[in-house]
Amino acid sequence: MPTPGLAEICRIAFGDRTAARMVVHPDDPPAVRWMAAVALGGRGRYGAAYALLERIVRSPSAPDAIRAHAAITRASHLRQLGGHRWARRWDGLGLSFSSTALAGSARLGPAQPGSGPPGTAWPGRSPGTTPLAQGDPDRMGFDAAAARVDALLGLAADALGLAELDLASRLLTDVERCAYEHPSWRPRVRLRWIRAELALALDDPGQAQEHAERALEASRDAGAVRHEVKSELVLLVARSCLGEPAAQLSDELEALSERASAARLDSLEWPMRLLLTRTFRPAHPVRSTRHATRYHELLTGIGRATDPFGRMMLARSPWVLVDHGP
Repeated sequence: MPTPGLAEICRIAFGDRTAARMVVHPDDPPAVRWMAAVALGGRGRYGAAYALLERIVRSPSAPDAIRAHAAITRASHLRQLGGHRWARRWDGLGLSFSSTALAGSARLGPAQPGSGPPGTAWPGRSPGTTPLAQGDPDRMGFDAAAARVDALLGLAADALGLAELDLASRLLTDVERCAYEHPSWRPRVRLRWIRAELALALDDPGQAQEHAERALEASRDAGAVRHEVKSELVLLVARSCLGEPAAQLSDELEALSERASAARLDSLEWPMRLLLTRTFRPAHPVRSTRHATRYHELLTGIGRATDPFGRMMLARSPWVLVDHGP
């Protein structure tokens, strides 16, 4: 099976084809391999993702902007596994690569207007150059400027996961303007997610709901299924903290978990099934057991598909049931 083209792999990683079949070869362009790793992480296949990401990060011939995105993606996967302290190192590496890429772009000067791949609308690309290899911003956020924003957002998420709320708040304030001014929707959605999570940590579910709603709106406008599902999950948590009826929210969470399953988003379905297991346990043991069974299926599959270091993080994750009960 041939490697998917740039537009197709972009739809798998960031768009509406998260469940599509995907074959990637070692000699594919770094940008294609990075996006494949993003998609693999969404599916909970962290080991295969890490194999792709590590090779990109270690390759001096790969564009620094893509090396930055690769390091930041590894950080994101480690956070999903509960390894915020280790994720911080990868986000720092991503920040370093993005700074190098931006410095190189400044020395080369601005790109001349040109055209990119059909349907991707890359602005400011000089004729004959490869998209994703330069530092000028593009609407998909694959450039070095977006990588720098993503690295700082990742560092804020790391701080939040380590209960360093003041540091998380300062980092978000520092990067907010750049996130909103970038032409890509992705930095803005990530900013809203972390803002919502920080608001929840500060016991302000109203603010969390507002940020989650804005993230959901932007994700829907972009046709980004994975981002939409995560935004809905954050929104449900915020609504729960605001005191909305548990029965209604549980039904919505069940429907969302089924959507995540259909989209092959194991990394998001896994925590949803855990929440449903705990929610239904007292009053609805049959439903709780059904979700617990699916949760353990997901956890077993993710554990087997994760690299050894990731498995160590997974064993310590707060998203792992310690009693293994129904």
